[in-house]
Amino acid sequence: MSPADGDAPALETGIILPQYGTEIGTVRDTALEAERLGYDAVWLEDHFQSWIGDPRRATHECWTTLSALAEATDEIRLGTLVTSQSYRHPALLAKMAAQVDRISDGRLELGLGGGWYEAEYDRFGYEFREPPAERLRRLAETIEILQGLWTTETYSHEGRHLEVDLEDAFCEPQPVQEPHPPIWIGGGGEQFTLRYTAELADGWNYGTLEPAGFADKLDVLRDHCESDARYDEIRKSAELFVFVGETTAAAEAKRESFRDEFLPADGPSEPREFFLSGYLETAPTGTPAEVRDRLADYADAGIEEVMLAIPNAADDGDESLALLAAALAA
Repeated sequence: MSPADGDAPALETGIILPQYGTEIGTVRDTALEAERLGYDAVWLEDHFQSWIGDPRRATHECWTTLSALAEATDEIRLGTLVTSQSYRHPALLAKMAAQVDRISDGRLELGLGGGWYEAEYDRFGYEFREPPAERLRRLAETIEILQGLWTTETYSHEGRHLEVDLEDAFCEPQPVQEPHPPIWIGGGGEQFTLRYTAELADGWNYGTLEPAGFADKLDVLRDHCESDARYDEIRKSAELFVFVGETTAAAEAKRESFRDEFLPADGPSEPREFFLSGYLETAPTGTPAEVRDRLADYADAGIEEVMLAIPNAADDGDESLALLAAALAA
C-alpha cells in the first residue's frame, strides 16, 4: 500500500494486531482481514502482560500466536514489534524464528529490541540490565548469534556480554529466506541503537515522533552508516497509533475515549504511561484521507514503512481498517 498521491514516496503499511484484552479469535480474524484488504504485514508485540491499562488484561504471547498466524494466513508478512533480546536464549530464538519462517513459507520479519518494561522483567523473573547500553550490547550479540546460526552449517560462539557459549551449534532446518529473515532493531538511542542498526540490521523502527523528529533520527542513522549504499539497504519504519473516522470529529472522539480509558486523568506517572502519551500525541487522526496525507508526511521524512496500531479496529461494526485501506489504495 502507498499514499494515493502518485508523487509520494512508496509507503508499505502494516497493522499491529489487537493482542491485549481480546480473544485469540479476534487476533486471528484481524490478521485475516488485514490480509484480505491488502495490507503488507501484521505485527505482534512481545510482552507477558499488557503495557496499556491494567497489566492483567489478557495478553496473547507473541511467538506462539505468530506461529498460528503463519499457518492461518497465506501472503501477508508477519513480524515482531519487537522481541526483547532478554526473554529467550538466542539459540532458542534462532530455532523458533526459523520454524516460523518455514511455516509461513518465508514471510517472517524479526524485530528485536533491548527491552524497556522494567516492571514486567521484575514480575516474571528476568534481570533488567542497567545501564541501557548493556542491554543494547547484549542485543547486538544476540543478532550476531542469530546470523551465525542461520547462515552456517555449524556455529561456535564465546559469550562476551551474554552468558552464552555455543560449540558446533546448528539450526536445522534453516529459515526459508536467504541469507536469513530480515532483522529489525527497535529504538531511538542515537549512540548505541542507531549505531548497531547501521552495523547489523536490515530495518529500523521507532515511534512517538512527528515526521521532523524521524528525519532527525534518520540523519543520525545515515551518519553511522559506512556508506550511502548501506543506509539505503536499511528499511526505515515508524510505529504509529492511528484513529480513523468518517469525520474528523468522530476520529478525535475515538482518540479522546482511548485517552480517558487508558491514561490517568492527572497525567502520566509511569514510564509506560509516558510512552503511551507520546503515541497519542503523535497519532495521525482524522478521516481516511486526512490520515493518508499525514502518513505521506512520514514518507516525505524518509520513512518507508508504517506499523499502525488502530485501537478500535477489532470493535464490532468498526470500519477503520477498510476505510483506511481504501484511502491508501485510491
